[in-house]
Amino acid sequence: MARGLLVSYAGYPYTPSSLTPDNGLANLAGALLQAGHEVKIIDYGTVSTMRRLFPPQLAEQVRSLVGPLLSTSQPPTAEALAELQQSSALLEAYQQEQLQSIGTELVAEVRHLRPDFVGFKVWNGDGFTGAVALAERLRAEFPGLHIYAGGPQASWFREVVYWRTEVFEALAYGEGEQIILDLAEHATGKRELGSIPGIIYQQNGRIEQVPRAAGLDLNDLPTPVYDEEIYPAMTGDEKIKIIVLDDSRGCPYACGFCTHPVESGHRLRTASPSRLVDQMAQVRQKYGIRVFRFSGSSTPGNLMRQIAEEILRRDLDVQYTCFGHFASADPDHFEIMARSGLYAIFFGIESGCQRILDKAVGRKFALAEVKKTVAAAKRAGIFTVTSMIVPLPFDTEQTIQESLEFVLAVQPDSVPVQFPGLLPGTPWMQEPEKFGFEVDREEILSTGLDYKIKLLFPPAYWEPLPYKVNGLTFPEFTALTAKFAAQLEANDILTGVPDDNALIAQCAGMSPREFRDQARLWCLTGNAEAMAQMVSEANQQITRPSVAGG
Repeated sequence: MARGLLVSYAGYPYTPSSLTPDNGLANLAGALLQAGHEVKIIDYGTVSTMRRLFPPQLAEQVRSLVGPLLSTSQPPTAEALAELQQSSALLEAYQQEQLQSIGTELVAEVRHLRPDFVGFKVWNGDGFTGAVALAERLRAEFPGLHIYAGGPQASWFREVVYWRTEVFEALAYGEGEQIILDLAEHATGKRELGSIPGIIYQQNGRIEQVPRAAGLDLNDLPTPVYDEEIYPAMTGDEKIKIIVLDDSRGCPYACGFCTHPVESGHRLRTASPSRLVDQMAQVRQKYGIRVFRFSGSSTPGNLMRQIAEEILRRDLDVQYTCFGHFASADPDHFEIMARSGLYAIFFGIESGCQRILDKAVGRKFALAEVKKTVAAAKRAGIFTVTSMIVPLPFDTEQTIQESLEFVLAVQPDSVPVQFPGLLPGTPWMQEPEKFGFEVDREEILSTGLDYKIKLLFPPAYWEPLPYKVNGLTFPEFTALTAKFAAQLEANDILTGVPDDNALIAQCAGMSPREFRDQARLWCLTGNAEAMAQMVSEANQQITRPSVAGG
């Protein structure tokens, strides 16, 4: 038997989504417990961490600067920008001090628990540098402790992590539920690293990568564990208690920007509807939680219809959100999905110009179908989110205008607008020249590994990422992103509210726009008390007694 400690430190929680439970860690804990091991989860994505990482003396100053900036699309004045830069530097220094304190506490926890291994979930930005700092602190205090890493940065950047640190004995890039069991055996001397599929490790100065195993059967995944004694962050109102369910993994598509096939392969695997609804019922019964989000990035429309039918058959009182794909969504299914509790659905459009969509993204659907699908979802009462990337490779002023006119014609409930990002393993990164990117691969990998998003500033004022698209520099193309979003807002199209945030807003009794504006202000100005109140109110709805047979 092994004793494991799982740690997630993503830095300051800059979005409400950062406060939701980590289903990946809960899955790993379930796998370890099912195999007879012991485990504890330390998740710093909490209201208390938000309170801890923002000094009260700085909050009022930042509030006076950020408030006006959020209420206008105009760029900050030179004076305001200088004050923001000063505040950002003070905040970063303060958070580094607090990270040292968190490290001391983590050392004490390890000394108390005496785990055989510690597994870190590594994120981007502060979630990478912070995790590395904590791991290196543990290594200094406990030289013989087995320390591993997984999570988004390990899956995407893989061996590049070793460019920055050698603290992790192994990096998991395959599916964690099996790997964590193999690593538990390694930590207790029963298995060699070279025999563990889906990991990367160093040996004799060389980096070795073991091919990952075939994808797991999602019907055989262990039951995720959210018990407070295992996952203490679930106590009280530290978390927004929306539970994520693994409905599908893998993606048969090859969209230019997307990392999902990198993480879980190109073969789409789905759990059965009965299995998924069983999980909803079990969570409802054990934890009193009735609100969910399905995690699949290419959830088949037929699967969601079958889930909806099973929920209705059992008269289960739940609410949920999911992803949709225009290639498989059937507008005739939305009414039954809405009746079963589907509150919001997320579709990726990315462009309103079919030529750009086909050439730059590789989407396998016709824009002619989008209007009908979105209209049907809205007609059923489903909050419908459609994402856009502006500018895309090959975009021109004319094609961006086409995209704007298309979105205005479709009239979705919310439109998250992103600039084009380059991530390892994606078609854009593998063949950047083909898509009009100018980039030094080694430089972008090194920069992207721990690139910090400075959310006090508009993207045009972040540290420039070292690539161009369509000949445009980072400040130039992010200015187009901001302009597109501003044009949508000027036409009463809500931006920046993904499906999970829309659901959180509904649970908290707020409109999506009010929630976006208030939560953004709370996060950027360190108003943890207001966030705590919202979390408490949302959790009252998330855990309210059943009104039906479920």
